[in-house]
Amino acid sequence: MTYYSLGFGTAPILGRIGKRQSWAALDKAYTSGIRHFDTARSYGWGEAEELLGNFLSQYPRESYTLVSKCGILPSRRSPLKSFAKAIGRPIYHLLPASRHLVKQIAANSFQPTHTYDVETLRFSFEQSLKALRTDFLDVLLLHNYEPERPGLEAVVTWFQQMQKLGKIRRYGFSIEGDLLAGLQHLHQGGLLEGSVIQTPMCLQLFTLPQHLHHVSFFVHSPFRFLQNFRELNPTYEADTIALFAQLLATLNQTITCEVVIASMFTSDHIQANCRVPVLAGQILPETVAAFRNDVIDVLI
Repeated sequence: MTYYSLGFGTAPILGRIGKRQSWAALDKAYTSGIRHFDTARSYGWGEAEELLGNFLSQYPRESYTLVSKCGILPSRRSPLKSFAKAIGRPIYHLLPASRHLVKQIAANSFQPTHTYDVETLRFSFEQSLKALRTDFLDVLLLHNYEPERPGLEAVVTWFQQMQKLGKIRRYGFSIEGDLLAGLQHLHQGGLLEGSVIQTPMCLQLFTLPQHLHHVSFFVHSPFRFLQNFRELNPTYEADTIALFAQLLATLNQTITCEVVIASMFTSDHIQANCRVPVLAGQILPETVAAFRNDVIDVLI
């Protein structure tokens, strides 16, 4: 079975997750039926796309959906940074108490560059295609779109040029901040039509105004959202997979949610997640309505 509503997120690849475990997880995901792969030029400090491209080159290009992002450039590679990553990764996994410190050091040492400069984006995009070993992307997203940053119209014009050339099939925006504010800004500028919005799972997805119901979403980080819900409502009687299935069913019945993206790097996690689309399809509408109301009551 192929799971089109479940996507594989590659943000941890060659960051906190090493090459061998990353490859094994990608292999398990693909053979389990996952066909949506989400990456970015900045992931793995510029190295995740290459590993993903090498993995996916084993399979027909039309057999999977490939999404990447531009607008955040990774810091330049160097032997020192490779050494720091190699040392930091085992510390991160073996000493949980050190994780905050490791993340802080990484943030200070591997600062990415944010840009809307079209020529810089063009070069970044060509680097992505090369690393991913493909002639086109199914979707290209503007990474961490910021309404206040100037130059958005020029970026969209370039996106449309790449679409006409067949280098991307669709384009859109990754919104990590206030979802409603970002959507309203894009709507007012006439930039939402035909675009895709990628966003973390958040309560605003359940309470969008009517004029935004046509927007197509890629939703990521569902487990962070569910963890927050469970912490605020610890007596809720459902295990994590049952909660995930209810969340997926609710998204599918509330908004135009094309895919839910999760980072999953163990065989058990991937196997469990692959059960979710099937379970979600079996959930009754009244159960969905009750879960949606519970989430709103707890998190609003």
